[in-house]
Amino acid sequence: MKNNKGRGAVSDGHDTNRYQQPERKLTNNAKILVIYFSRGGNTEQQAQFAQQYLGADLYELVVQHPYPANYSASVNRATQERESRNWPALDIQDFPNLMQYDLILLGHPIWAMTIANPMRSFLEQDGDRLSDKRVASFSTNAGYGSGETQRILSDLLPASTRILENYSIEDVDLDRDRPRFTRWLNQVNLRK
Repeated sequence: MKNNKGRGAVSDGHDTNRYQQPERKLTNNAKILVIYFSRGGNTEQQAQFAQQYLGADLYELVVQHPYPANYSASVNRATQERESRNWPALDIQDFPNLMQYDLILLGHPIWAMTIANPMRSFLEQDGDRLSDKRVASFSTNAGYGSGETQRILSDLLPASTRILENYSIEDVDLDRDRPRFTRWLNQVNLRK
C-alpha cells in the first residue's frame, strides 16, 4: 500500500489520500462511528478493520495542508506545531450528526508520546460534539506506547459520558496482533 511498517512510515505527501478520496462511510443506522487520522496508512488499516468488524460508520480527518512525504520533514512540522500549540487546520466536510451514535472510536498515530496533531486539532476545535458519548481511542505507535493519550482525552472531552481505555499497537505488529485488537473492540462495544 502506501507505507512500510515501522518508524518512518512512507506517506504520499497527502496523508492517505493522494490516490483516493477521504474515507467517509456514513449510514443512517450505525450506532458506532470511527473517526480517524492516518499519515502513512497504519492507523487507516486499523480504522477500516474496526469499521468492518463492528458495522460502524467511518469518517477520516483530513488536514488542509498535508504533511510532507518525507518523514523527517513531517516530524519537524509536527514538532513546530506542538511547540507553538498551532494545530493544523482540518478540512471538515460532511461531518455527520452524532445523535445516532452511542460510541465514538478515535483512531490516531502517536507522535512524540501524544495524540497526533490532527486528532488533537479535532478534539480542541470539535470535541464538544462528543458530549454525552462513550469515547475510546486506538492508536498506532513506533514502539513507545500510547503516551499521554488518556490524559489528553480526559482534558479535552470532559463532557463525554465515559472515556474508555486506549488500545495502542506498535505498527510492526498490526497484522499479528489482530486477535487482541478484536478483543478490545468487543470490550469497548459492550461497555455501557
